[in-house]
Amino acid sequence: MGFIEKYFLQPMGHYYTLPATIVYALIFVVAVFLVYKYILKKMKMKVDKNFILSLVPFIFLGGIMRALEDAGFYHGYFFVSPGIYVTLFFVTLAILIISALIQKKFKFDYWKTMLITGTILCAFNLYEVFLFGLRNWRGVLMILGLVGMWAAVFAPIHLKFPKYLSRMNYSILVSHLFDGSSTFVALTFFGYAEQHVLPTFLIGFTGPWIMFPLKIFIVWPVLYLIDKYVEDEGFRNWLKIAILILGLALGTRDMLKVGMMVP
Repeated sequence: MGFIEKYFLQPMGHYYTLPATIVYALIFVVAVFLVYKYILKKMKMKVDKNFILSLVPFIFLGGIMRALEDAGFYHGYFFVSPGIYVTLFFVTLAILIISALIQKKFKFDYWKTMLITGTILCAFNLYEVFLFGLRNWRGVLMILGLVGMWAAVFAPIHLKFPKYLSRMNYSILVSHLFDGSSTFVALTFFGYAEQHVLPTFLIGFTGPWIMFPLKIFIVWPVLYLIDKYVEDEGFRNWLKIAILILGLALGTRDMLKVGMMVP
């Protein structure tokens, strides 16, 4: 068995190897920089709150589609990680370009077209989730309950000390705690296994609860440092979108996977 097949192709969609994790992480980081510099800047796209809002349905869409791949609705490398990121990137980019053209011709804000289109795509895929069947509402409610608890824990910090936890950073941190909650519930109560290298290593020593401090003490400081040292507001927001994707999409996928009780 060749190196590529052993460490990249065979594990795809099932688990991550260390070489694959390193390569995918580097590709992701480079892509974040290149997309901003050569696509968003060239399109003169302002990366503001409306832009971020317009992307949220597409982030959810990635998680929903990935869960449907686990359930057998979608098939192929373009619907598992990291292929799903490529698929959603080109789908989102195409809709962004079309939305920008609509704005230019009809004066209808591009972000509204994006938001409407993304919501429709999410609705279609969620319909397929419900057709398959959410059998495990207990698991879904446990995850949502944990997320609600973490949101309540950090809300006073955000409200009292917005300098250290702004509204956007609060939302992104909660999205990662959503991912942590999904992982914790899936592993602790329903017999699932972690797929990523670092969490697998840490969980082996401590248990699934480690996902919460891991998220808090990595994501929160990174967001704070981005605010402090990245001067370009557009690029600062773009970096935060990249971090949001890694929390919200994965949390959505894991919650729906638990809800559908698919392996």
